[in-house]
Amino acid sequence: MANLDIKIREAELADLELILDFISQKSEFDGCKNLLKATADKLQKTLFCQPPLVRVLLAEVAGKAVGFALFYSSYSSLLTQPCLWLDDLFVQAPMRGMGVGTALLKYLAQIAESTNCGRMEWTVNTANAPGIAFYEKQGARILENIRVCRIDGNAINLLAGK
Repeated sequence: MANLDIKIREAELADLELILDFISQKSEFDGCKNLLKATADKLQKTLFCQPPLVRVLLAEVAGKAVGFALFYSSYSSLLTQPCLWLDDLFVQAPMRGMGVGTALLKYLAQIAESTNCGRMEWTVNTANAPGIAFYEKQGARILENIRVCRIDGNAINLLAGK
């Protein structure tokens, strides 16, 4: 791993297009670019409202953003504690394996610790073997007995009775 000077910072309104670009890159990496519906306007309304619904960290090397993490608070009734849900973690290909993802996760762990979170959680695609190995190296357990359930789009409307 290279000895890089990695800076982690909270995103600002001026970073809106950069964040949108990272989200686009991540959707391409995940093979779901066709599902991408994010716009600068929608992102601004959720990221920079009061209170923010989500937060974004940017990882910079030599003043250039090379990765991001998008996260928000969740809650565990079993722990009766807040939790941190990591929705996106992405590092640009040339910077992978150089400590950027680790720096982002460590920063997130510091946020989780300082806000008394009982756990940090996220999903990883089962086909993403390098990602799984990376997360396990960071101490994550990959839960085999839990599956993501998703209702979106028209299914939400149908369930809501519309």
